[in-house]
Amino acid sequence: MSLAARLNKRVTIQQRAAGQDAAGQPTEGWANVIVDGDGKCWAEIKDISGKEFISATAEQASVTTRITIRYRPNLSSALRVLHGIDVYDVLAVLGQDGRTLQLMSTRGLL
Repeated sequence: MSLAARLNKRVTIQQRAAGQDAAGQPTEGWANVIVDGDGKCWAEIKDISGKEFISATAEQASVTTRITIRYRPNLSSALRVLHGIDVYDVLAVLGQDGRTLQLMSTRGLL
């Protein structure tokens, strides 16, 4: 299957952004990596593993996801990816072959 056919989801990639509020206090938020157009790019999203665990007497679930995008320079693991109500925290950026990047992530909800 071609790369174009596999990249069938529109996602927003964000990085941490520091700024200041009206009182001059430092704030942290998120800013889109892609600033032109609608700020989205095409991606393939595949869940590759999942596990359930008990933490602080509450059952939780963790899903590891591989997100494939076309190559973009200067991406690091300090990112998150938004798709619908899902938020993917990027743990590692793999495959800097000049063609694609794989963003190894864990999934949560907005």
